Amino acid sequence: MVDTTPTAGLDEAALRWQGSDVLLGLLAEGALAVGAGSPTDAGVAWTLPPVHPDPIELAGGIPDPATLPVNDLRDSFDRVLASTPTETLRYGGVQGFDGLRAVLAERQSRLEGIQLGPENFLINNGGAGGISTICDAVLNPSDVVIVEKPSFSGTLRTIRGHRPEIVPVPMDEHGVQVGRIAEAMERVEAAGKRVKLVYIIPDFHNPTGTTLTTERKAELIRLCAEHQALIIEDAAYAEIFFGTEAPASLYAMAGGQGVLKAATFSKVIATGLRLGWVQGRADYINALINVRFDMGNSPVLQRAVADYMESGKLDAHVKEMRPIYAQKCETICRSLEEHCGPYVRFQRPAGGFFLWAECIGVSAQDVVREAAKEGLIFPVGSLFFLDGERDDTEHIRLAFVTATLEQLEKVGPRLSRAFQRALGER
Repeated sequence: MVDTTPTAGLDEAALRWQGSDVLLGLLAEGALAVGAGSPTDAGVAWTLPPVHPDPIELAGGIPDPATLPVNDLRDSFDRVLASTPTETLRYGGVQGFDGLRAVLAERQSRLEGIQLGPENFLINNGGAGGISTICDAVLNPSDVVIVEKPSFSGTLRTIRGHRPEIVPVPMDEHGVQVGRIAEAMERVEAAGKRVKLVYIIPDFHNPTGTTLTTERKAELIRLCAEHQALIIEDAAYAEIFFGTEAPASLYAMAGGQGVLKAATFSKVIATGLRLGWVQGRADYINALINVRFDMGNSPVLQRAVADYMESGKLDAHVKEMRPIYAQKCETICRSLEEHCGPYVRFQRPAGGFFLWAECIGVSAQDVVREAAKEGLIFPVGSLFFLDGERDDTEHIRLAFVTATLEQLEKVGPRLSRAFQRALGER
């Protein structure tokens, strides 16, 4: 048992702390600033449903468990532990394992059609870790950040934690309205301030599933260059496309200028890896390294993932996943169209993990509550807006990648019954 009696001479200090709520006050102040108090799963909160004999999980952006490359990852871990045990099991550098950054540079150069080297990459704890590091390096409390409306709640929480002014800009079926970003920048500058960052999820957006058109991407790049606003391109879902080729990245279209791209292995391999990267100009990456104080992340993970990529199995794995997710998207869309036509409006996504649906004639909260009784678990759309239900009461987000095809076929009938009860229909 540990003796917690204050050391002689420190009794008075200990008593002062025991009677003080200063630390609790500071923690509460920080929690209020970042919007904590909401349960989070990658920034998403929802109400736990009553027990159901056949629940269908439509809540989180988590790859299909059946697609996880367990054996291939196990082989990679075995190889690096056998071949380089000392290097694998000791501290790594802050920027990340050279071998992983080199294979990333080769792969991203090939995928994006732009020449990249290891110096263009910083390895982080997932895409979220990279975005947090960018905010650490760039933001001061007096700065202004433009975000999409709606946007990923986890990143909104990260940005809020740095206490800038956040300006949300609306979206339509073609992505964020760049003209409205221009108007927001003019208002900010007229007030004597400056937009420091523009945070964008251009491809297969979370939560709306939309993809920013090539024309709007070009317009956004020109606009941000004119106003010297740095773009954070959140590319978490960029490789999960259902067509024949990926949309052009903002980073590639800008020639690597003025854009920091945050990406992750969570959606293309497994969320449990907690491994991602920031891609940017070498001088931008060096600036990020200077504000990173966590000493880097796991060399074991980095070396194993590098081995997995070098084997060519990542490309094969992603290629196999795309038609699986495309079929799942088609299945849930068809189920909703057949059974929920009078109750929802939605746009079919061209990739990613999410379907964004507008509830007709009833609040999303009521639908989520009644759907839980049917065993359907998904969040209300208001979680993805800065002001919650003051901004939105009409939308729900359905993640279609974790559920089986058989489960997705049941979504429409179950959700139809939930709508009927929420609307007071028999």
